[in-house]
Amino acid sequence: MNVISYLFKREEKMIRKIFSMALMFSLQLSANHQEMKLQKALDQNLVKAEVKSLGGYQGYCIRMTLKNLGKDSLKIILEPGRRLNSLDDKNQDILVTKEEIIVLQKFENRSIDVKGYCCQASNFSPSAGAKYDINKMADANLVSLAQYLNACNLDANTEQQAIWAISNNKSTANIASNNDSLLLPLKRLVANLKGEKVPWYSMITKTFLYASGRMDTYPLYLRGKLNYSNDKENYVSLYVYNEKGLPVCQIKSEWLMPCADKDYNLNIPVKGLAKGKYTIELKTPEKQLAKQEFEI
Repeated sequence: MNVISYLFKREEKMIRKIFSMALMFSLQLSANHQEMKLQKALDQNLVKAEVKSLGGYQGYCIRMTLKNLGKDSLKIILEPGRRLNSLDDKNQDILVTKEEIIVLQKFENRSIDVKGYCCQASNFSPSAGAKYDINKMADANLVSLAQYLNACNLDANTEQQAIWAISNNKSTANIASNNDSLLLPLKRLVANLKGEKVPWYSMITKTFLYASGRMDTYPLYLRGKLNYSNDKENYVSLYVYNEKGLPVCQIKSEWLMPCADKDYNLNIPVKGLAKGKYTIELKTPEKQLAKQEFEI
């Protein structure tokens, strides 16, 4: 055997040995690796959690820091549906809506940003640094909704209104966007969880966040369809009446041609209307063509 062959074989043995050692080390890590939901890790005192607000009440508004207290590496699953409890009673609790997977080596600290939404509409939006308790899972309805939102990719306002519809019994009609047909499955889920019918209309709203942290949500537009039939060409008007049956506004008047089973599209301003129940009617001077109720 010449010198070159000897050196080549020696180098080959060393590479095999290094590869074998690396494989054994990898298998050892895998054997020690534990995967579990955050709640189980907390119950078994395997991790310590610290939660603070990043400021704001929706989206990635929470910073969570986990510390592995054990000697084994951990794969922690942060569950959608966990309700983070504000340590300041004036601030809002936050519902986690996005599953996160956090891998921790032994004794490692790691921070992640967490996606969640306010589930106490009457409370104040937290400022950056506000402290939270890791708490436990929310009630069954909010957990079901959070799991649904985890699988979707909806805009922040839509997700927030869906949560408030359950957590604060806000109107399911407030779940609205530029394409309401895409939101029908979400509306059906929320209405079913609340034990109500899916609203026939959508309410476009805007939420104002004041410097104090207080929030108010105002209705802007009502969208929907009135199904009607018209036996002859008629001059029709669209009216809105309050609970006492008094007209609060006349939206528009126009000529309509004869038709059967047709939809009249609505996109009417409701800004400034007081909270309460209302009726919207499409009528000619002689008769009513369509009528629906809505609530603000």
